[in-house]
Amino acid sequence: MTYLQFHLYFSLPLLLVTAWLARGRFSRVHARWLGLVCVIVFVFTTPWDNHAVKLGIWDFPEDKILFRIWRLPIEEYGFFLLQTISVGLLTVALLRPRSSSTATGKAT
Repeated sequence: MTYLQFHLYFSLPLLLVTAWLARGRFSRVHARWLGLVCVIVFVFTTPWDNHAVKLGIWDFPEDKILFRIWRLPIEEYGFFLLQTISVGLLTVALLRPRSSSTATGKAT
């Protein structure tokens, strides 16, 4: 199985399920926060993941990937993004909606 096939069979269906679960709850505020978290994930994960490949801790077979950026396959960067978005959507889906009195700071 190629890394792209892995995404098609596992990562994208998970993303679709979590998007469906979060439907009607996902707002612009959530999108902004999720975008920020995606940036943080890329900033922190890219260097150590590339370093791990450089040290030989793990690698990606050339016949299973499309191409590399630095030492990582493009699909690995996709994995960072797809998993982060899936977790963010699941978080939104599991959050209890705020009541209007809670949102304004009034006790119920």
